Amino acid sequence: MTKRMAELAVAVVGCGGAGSVHLTCWQNLIGVRVAAVCDTNGLLAARAVANIDGAAAYTDVRAMLRTQPFDIIDVCTNPTQHFSVAEAALRAGANVLCEKPLTTSVEDARTLVRTAAERERLLMTAFTHRFHPPLLFAKELVDNDDLGRITMFRCRFSGFFEGVAESGLADAEQSGGGVLVDTAVHGIDLFRYFCGEVSEIQGRLATVTPELKVEDTAALLLKGENGALGVVEASWSQHGGRSVVEIYGTAGACIVEYETGIVRYMTADQPLYQTREEGGPNRFERQIAHFADAVRGLQPLLVTGKDGLRAVELCAEVYRQNAN
Repeated sequence: MTKRMAELAVAVVGCGGAGSVHLTCWQNLIGVRVAAVCDTNGLLAARAVANIDGAAAYTDVRAMLRTQPFDIIDVCTNPTQHFSVAEAALRAGANVLCEKPLTTSVEDARTLVRTAAERERLLMTAFTHRFHPPLLFAKELVDNDDLGRITMFRCRFSGFFEGVAESGLADAEQSGGGVLVDTAVHGIDLFRYFCGEVSEIQGRLATVTPELKVEDTAALLLKGENGALGVVEASWSQHGGRSVVEIYGTAGACIVEYETGIVRYMTADQPLYQTREEGGPNRFERQIAHFADAVRGLQPLLVTGKDGLRAVELCAEVYRQNAN
């Protein structure tokens, strides 16, 4: 007789845009019980649990953590709250999935990584683009050496973000920064995912929209320890912008276009560009399912707290370069 796997008790902290997406993914995942949600806005928390049987709504994280043990705490608050919520969750014995950026300071990120290790709990940074189906295929090409040695990488996530000035992203007291830590950070992480560790980073930041108090445009140049070069561009103020990841190696190339969902690639064995479409669960669903499996010990984490820490360190270096 097959033993039934126990349900994982999950709480989502933060019921805004990211929290709502994550909450839906948890609800649709077999073997998971959404036990609670928490938001400082009590109305948002109450709305979030309205249709979830047995789930409770809270406005205080520490009060919620005292009610029962949780297997997973999913942190989707404003970035400046990530550290306090994640640390409290780890110390309460939960595994933590935390939205990016992991924290808004290098020292806080180091503390979270250290605390997770001491408590023997998993800490995963929500770099969801690693789970984007076309990029998973691109990673297969890289890992199978179909592209040869990776020499060039380019990631552009840009467009016109209408209403950003009125959102929490434009409030540094909530976000800890602008497009660098919100959007370009994904490109930094993807460079590390495909090309290996970063040895050098240089970047320039700009605020194109005058009423913003944070940067809305970033252009970064990265160099990998293996010699690969990368360009990461991000903007909230580009009309006609694009979302694309390009990977070039000594034997081939792979281009992922987010707007079409189409992958174009060529290898030494296929010297002309081929096209491929990747379907199935989206990157958010795959990320949530992956973390649940990792908590159960079924697979190792694809993204760790150390990945989040390294991204925070690299962003901090770019901010340092632009401080004067």
